[in-house]
Amino acid sequence: MAARRANWGLLADDISGALFRKFTRCSRCSAVVRVHSSKRNLETEAKRLGGNEESSTPPTHPTPSSQTTHNLGSVHRKFLGKGPPFVDYKRVKITAGKGGDGAITFFKSARTPFGPPSGGSGGRGGDVYVVASKEYTSLNGVQNRYAAANGGNGEGKQMHGADGKDVEIRVPVGTYVRQWVEPDVQDLCEDDPDQSESDNGKERKALEQLELLHRYFKFRNNYIPQRDRINILLERVPYQSKATPKLIEFDLATDGERRLIARGGRGGQGNPHFVSTDIKGPGMAGRGQPGTTLWLDLELKTIADAGLVGLPNAGKSTFLAAVSNAHPRIAPYPFTTLNPYVGTIDFPDFWTMTIADIPGLIEGAHRNVGLGHRFLRHVERNRILVYVIDLASKEPWRDVEILQSELEAYKPGLTSKPSLIIGNKADLGTIAKDNFEVLKSRTTIPIVPISAKDKKNITAATGMMRNLVMKLNNN
Repeated sequence: MAARRANWGLLADDISGALFRKFTRCSRCSAVVRVHSSKRNLETEAKRLGGNEESSTPPTHPTPSSQTTHNLGSVHRKFLGKGPPFVDYKRVKITAGKGGDGAITFFKSARTPFGPPSGGSGGRGGDVYVVASKEYTSLNGVQNRYAAANGGNGEGKQMHGADGKDVEIRVPVGTYVRQWVEPDVQDLCEDDPDQSESDNGKERKALEQLELLHRYFKFRNNYIPQRDRINILLERVPYQSKATPKLIEFDLATDGERRLIARGGRGGQGNPHFVSTDIKGPGMAGRGQPGTTLWLDLELKTIADAGLVGLPNAGKSTFLAAVSNAHPRIAPYPFTTLNPYVGTIDFPDFWTMTIADIPGLIEGAHRNVGLGHRFLRHVERNRILVYVIDLASKEPWRDVEILQSELEAYKPGLTSKPSLIIGNKADLGTIAKDNFEVLKSRTTIPIVPISAKDKKNITAATGMMRNLVMKLNNN
């Protein structure tokens, strides 16, 4: 035994020595560097690292200024700022858990080999809930399918099955939940009248009763119940309402709101629940019922105190970045913003207001032109509407008419909300000043000229927005 331990010790020393000869640690950065003993491998490694091919010393770890470190840094810079895509609509399949089956067992011991029934009941299937959370701003994290856990089956000695674990679907605040119903497909196949007339009505009814019983109960050793047992079990079949269930449709508007959307199936009862004066040792138990299965449409609609509405390239993102803590993408071409951004305006007296940058709308947006419906759905939840108009355009009053007509065509009464017009690019010469005077004479909505790029007169604009929001709060 001692010799065997000595051999194992020598073998361990050889392995550790081999590893030590192949690897060493850099003295500058404490990184592990491979050391090659052969001259050919040494020259190859030195050439790869850019060292001297004729050098006979082991290569050192590359410095931070080497090409290798530069390539690693460029990889990190390549993916910098690329986040997950924004998703505001999703269709999800929901399946609640199935209930566990009851057990058909009998108590046995040394003194009572044929004891009373002792089967446990099955556990309840897991439920599915939807929860609104302010920590989420998109539906990109929502999966396509959700299934709760099934309940455990009952066992002997009155051991009941465990309940299935519930599932929570976390969505952003402002998500509209609506049940989607698949269109009915009519069955074109017709029954053969001769075959239906030749069937015996009593036999067909008996088969239907047996199918119904096997759906809710299970029997020991493929037992087929007699007529008296069938009548007893038919009385225990759960009642099923023939009324059409109400479709799910609600709005998650507050943080932490939790709604039940799919209830798990109930567990089957064990055989002790079937004991009666006529049945002392029942060889039957209840089956677990399936959970609810349905499809849901999740639609995110941004909630904010003020919504910036305007044509593409009117300066909405520039204004949002100038007055709030949001950092939207800004570029000198249309449709730079493809998803809404929400920022918070902090006033000196610690009063805050949320503002949303809605992607640009074009003429015909109510007919879904230019992803119109995808953008217009985010306007519904805003308490006030702020029209951002380019005063340097040819006819800015025409832009206001287009925006109002598109909002009204999408949802009647949407333009009746408190509104404000922000005339952006007011510093671009006399054209902007002349257009401002004409626009002011053609509309009754309050107008404030600003320059979002130079941050001129933005305090007056945010002050007017605050007054509109405070009036709504007081009402």
